[in-house]
Amino acid sequence: MKVLIVDDQLVSRKKVQKIFEGFCTPDAVDCGQAALDAYRKSWEDEAPYQLITLDISMPDMNGMEVLQTIREQETAQGISKDQQVKVLMVTSTSDKDTVVTCIQAGCDDYLVKPLNKEAISAKLEKFGLIVAKETQSESTLRKMVETTIERFNRGDIELPVMPQVVREIQSAIDNAASTIDAISQVIEKDPSISLKLIATANSPIFRGVDKIETVTQAISRIGLKDVQDLVTAIANKSLYETKNRQLKQLLDKLWLHSLACGHAARLISEKTVRQFIPRAFLAGLVHDIGSVLLLKSLGEIISPKMELDQAELVNSVWEVHTSFGSALLDKWDYSEDLVKLARLHEWTRFEPDTEKPVLIINLADNLTHSIGFGFFDKGEMDLTALDSTRLLEIDADTLDAIGQEVSALMSESAKRIAD
Repeated sequence: MKVLIVDDQLVSRKKVQKIFEGFCTPDAVDCGQAALDAYRKSWEDEAPYQLITLDISMPDMNGMEVLQTIREQETAQGISKDQQVKVLMVTSTSDKDTVVTCIQAGCDDYLVKPLNKEAISAKLEKFGLIVAKETQSESTLRKMVETTIERFNRGDIELPVMPQVVREIQSAIDNAASTIDAISQVIEKDPSISLKLIATANSPIFRGVDKIETVTQAISRIGLKDVQDLVTAIANKSLYETKNRQLKQLLDKLWLHSLACGHAARLISEKTVRQFIPRAFLAGLVHDIGSVLLLKSLGEIISPKMELDQAELVNSVWEVHTSFGSALLDKWDYSEDLVKLARLHEWTRFEPDTEKPVLIINLADNLTHSIGFGFFDKGEMDLTALDSTRLLEIDADTLDAIGQEVSALMSESAKRIAD
C-alpha cells in the first residue's frame, strides 16, 4: 500500500511514519503544497497513493484546502469514487463542527490527536487494512492522555493560576508614569519573590559595595528590564512543581527549556524586532505551557509506582501541547498575540508575511534544542535552514553568539531562580 503522511510538525510526522512502517514504507511531507506535488507525481508515475493522512492546521495551505484540491483534480480526471485516494484528516480537536466540515469536504474519516496505533488501526481496518496493535504500555499512556484531554474539555481540570504579580508588574512597567517605588510595591506583595530578588541583587554577579536590603534597592542595582524577566521567571517556576517523581524529571527538563527559550527570545528580539523586547522573555517562557498543563494533570492520575515510557509520553504530549497551551493562555486572559505564539510556534513553514514574534519564538525554541536545552526530540537540525532564521535575516555567526550567551545566562539564572 502506498501512503502519504502530511504534517507540518516533525515529531508528529515521525510518529505516524513509525506506526505505518510496520506494514509499508510511507512518504512524508511537511506542507500542503508539497502534498499536492507528491500527489500529482504519484499519478504521473502511475503509482498513485491509496491513503493520505492530512493534518488540518498547516501554515501555507491548510488541510481542508489540500483535500478540496485533490477531490477537484480527481473529478477532473474522471476518477471514480471507489478509486479515489482515501483521506484521513488529522485534527487536534474533536470539535463537532470541524469533523462535519471535514466530512463535507470529502474526507473518508478523521483522527484526533494525540495519534496512536489503536486509533489508526481501527480506521484502516474500515478500509480493509491491518496494522500492528499497540503495546500494553502504549495503550495505558494513550488512555491517560485521552482522559486528561476529556477532563480539560469538560472543564474538570483545576487549572494552575499564573501568579498575579506577573501581570501587575507588566502593567506597572508599561505605564510610563510608574516609579521604582510603585513597581517595588507590586513585587512586595509576594514575599518569596521579594526575598529572591534581594538575594540576587546581593549575589556575586550584581554585588556592590553596600548590602541590598529592600526591593527598591534591588531594582536600582539590577535594572528594570532584568528585574521584570527575573520576577516573571521566579513566578512561573511554581507552575512546574509535582509530587510525582517521574513526571518531576520531565517538568524539571521542561522548565530549563522554557527558561532558555525566554533568554533566547529576548536576545533574538534585540537583534531583530526591538519593540518586542519587553514581551519576549515572557513569550519564550510560556510558549510550551500546554506541556506543563498536561504533565501536571497526568501527575494526578499516574501512580508513582508505574514505570513510564517517558519517550512515548513526551511524544503524546507533543501532539496536543500547542492547542492546550493556547487554550490555557486564553483562559488566563492573555493577549491574542501570546495565544497565537503558543499555537503556532512549532510550525516549520512560514510565509513572508508571518508576524515577527511568531518567528522569534520558533527560532528561540529550536536554538535552545541545538545547545542542549531541548525538551522534545527534534533530532539534528540546521538552524540556518529554518524559515524563521531566513525571514528574520539572522546569519550563522549571530546565531552562534546568541547560543553562547544563552548558555552563559542559563548557568547563572537557573541556579539563582531555583535556590
